[in-house]
Amino acid sequence: MIDAEWLRGLGEEALAALLLRRPETIVPPRPVSLGELAERLVQPASVISALRRLDRPTLQVTEAVAALGGEPERAALDTLLGTADPLRSAAVERSLDTLRRHGLLHERDGRLCLVEPARHAWLGPLGLGPPAADLLTDTKADDLRVLTRNLGTTSANRKADMLAAVLAVLRDAPRIRLLARAAPPVTQEILLRVAETGELVEDHTHFSLPYGRPSTPLHWAAERGLLLRAGEWSGQWQMPAEVALALRGEGYTAPFEPEPPPVRRTPVDTAAIERDCAAAGSAMMRHVAAILDEAGRTPVPLLKAGGVGVRELRRLGKRLGCPTGEVRMALAVASRAGLLGLSEGGAVPLEEYDEWLRAEPGERLAELIRAWWKLPYAPLAAAEEAWEPADLGIGVEDLRCRLVAEVAAEPGSAPTQPAELVARVLWRQPYLYRGPDPTDAGTACLAEAGLLGVLGAGAVSPAGRALLAGGEGLADALAGTGSLQATVRLQADLTALVAGTPTAELADLLDLVADRETAGVAWTWRFGPASVRRAFDAGQDADGLLARLDAAAVGSVPQPLAYLIRDVARRHGAVRGREVACVLRCDDGRLLAEIAADRRLLPLGLHAVAPTVLTGVRPLAETVAALRAAGYAPLAEQPDGTPIVESAGRHRIAAPRRRTRPAPRRTEADRASPDELGALARTLLDQPDTVLAVADSGGSTTLAVIRTYARHLVDVECRILAHAVEHGGPVTIDYVNQNGAHSRRVVEGATLSGTTLFAWCQLRQDDRMFSLGRIRAVSAGAAS
Repeated sequence: MIDAEWLRGLGEEALAALLLRRPETIVPPRPVSLGELAERLVQPASVISALRRLDRPTLQVTEAVAALGGEPERAALDTLLGTADPLRSAAVERSLDTLRRHGLLHERDGRLCLVEPARHAWLGPLGLGPPAADLLTDTKADDLRVLTRNLGTTSANRKADMLAAVLAVLRDAPRIRLLARAAPPVTQEILLRVAETGELVEDHTHFSLPYGRPSTPLHWAAERGLLLRAGEWSGQWQMPAEVALALRGEGYTAPFEPEPPPVRRTPVDTAAIERDCAAAGSAMMRHVAAILDEAGRTPVPLLKAGGVGVRELRRLGKRLGCPTGEVRMALAVASRAGLLGLSEGGAVPLEEYDEWLRAEPGERLAELIRAWWKLPYAPLAAAEEAWEPADLGIGVEDLRCRLVAEVAAEPGSAPTQPAELVARVLWRQPYLYRGPDPTDAGTACLAEAGLLGVLGAGAVSPAGRALLAGGEGLADALAGTGSLQATVRLQADLTALVAGTPTAELADLLDLVADRETAGVAWTWRFGPASVRRAFDAGQDADGLLARLDAAAVGSVPQPLAYLIRDVARRHGAVRGREVACVLRCDDGRLLAEIAADRRLLPLGLHAVAPTVLTGVRPLAETVAALRAAGYAPLAEQPDGTPIVESAGRHRIAAPRRRTRPAPRRTEADRASPDELGALARTLLDQPDTVLAVADSGGSTTLAVIRTYARHLVDVECRILAHAVEHGGPVTIDYVNQNGAHSRRVVEGATLSGTTLFAWCQLRQDDRMFSLGRIRAVSAGAAS
């Protein structure tokens, strides 16, 4: 077994290597003895974390060992895995050696012994039921006597001898196959189906082995132990694992894939990579800017349950000229980057969006790529569904990183089939992704990398290599991406054209004086009397506006546009209003008389109080809006006669103050260096095997309280929980509430008050309290 004696026999170098492979066992508080380390090595959460890092052939060997009961002889394992081929046999030995070096397997009396949690990591290893010994443990002596008689084995009087005799027959594969051939045809069909699928058989008829008479096809198998009750009073019957293996046939071998799946690749020219990355990155920045600009003018409506619905995604996609999946992608990275927020009024840009617009293109794209790199889901994996920010914790970040690294393993080449690349990554670490469809998620991650320029033409780009190196040089790698256009081509048909992405200043100027029509590879605006009037309402004048347009234009301002601006300027403010309820004044008495006589304006209740003054019964803002709708160009005034400057409406909200998890008060690095691991190994070997730890800080009673009241925890678990209380950091607890419901929680910022633990719960995203007596298990860190 994995105990202090086994660890001491490893020696300093091998022990340090074990600590390197099992980092979850030395998460603070560090173990203080080999006995404590042995306990941590076999904790269920620790074992599962280790299994998640293993490759497919090693996991397949582990499952085969578990299917054989967890302690098989090597010959039985070789038979099950079909290791007649020397190469296949060598691969099995490599996998066994990997399990030994991870502290998951040891040998005793010529048997391969898997640690207990690994034996139960599969509900039904290889689709098999429990071993016969487990199913027969509580069988009565009278029932065993019937089984020995029907199996034709030596009769015995002691229950232990009868049990041993029955087990010997059930483990004899040739004998079981002969016995099954003698079964009635219907029973044979049931036995072969259950052996193949491992399913439970329903039969709720009462049947007693010593006194009952067979009345169904299942009873024949039950009388011989080929099917056994799942429980004493259960109506479900299971086939023992040994029987199922025997009935699968003499040539049956368990799945074993010692070689990684092949990945076909094709060479890609460096120029093609750079060209594709630049185009993709520029397009994504355009999509994000276009969506947020529109949301800034009119908030994007949200579903009642939150998020943006499919209909709205399709509308945005039609407006941008791209699939809805890319709209989801743009929303996801914008939200993660802190540029888009969700409020009661809809999806609206945050104040940080304006700062993002002023940044250089490379920095803007780098911010989006960093946000995508940490995104906990794959937006393109559900391209036709509503979008909603999610924090699923299903391993997409790890899968995304491994996929990009696998592409980068052969620079200048791209996988021909993305699914092949995903298959290879999942062969190296099958449990890397914990969602429903890893192939679909991996393919989506590769497509997203292409949309952001992390991959170009399927090959890794400089931006992708910068990400894999830690992301420090990401902005530099994107320095030449998507240069911004500071000039506009003004055309005689009163349109403006920007070939590319305009700078924030140019876009603001054109949005002020014209109406945006398209945004994409080229951005266009159209000038009109209403849009020009909007600029004057915002405080502009004709000369200043023409000067700004002339400075930004390629060439000069076209004559029709200049005429339009000056004509609107001439009429703008000819009528001025101030609030009485309101008052209109005009130097041109004839114009004012025309307004007063206009039947469209009768609801305003305008009356002449002087040749140049009208009063109205409606508020100033409503009156001015009605005049503009009727074709006039009034200008609102302050009470002192100064014009009211009307800014173009832009919606912005401040970034929400999120209730965040408490920052862990860590005093040690998450990962120890090789020198530190060597020193820790020496310290553990120098200590007695069963050192008892005291509280970490002098005079603290935390550990004593936890030991007293957390009665379900062993000493090492008490230490881990006490350390989390005194030093911060995450800890995983298995908890049973007052209703008896079990749950696994990752908690942080824990404090202890009496016998109650107060902590931030990641599951509930809020502070929660936990009774020490209801905590069933504890493991260090956030268990995977």
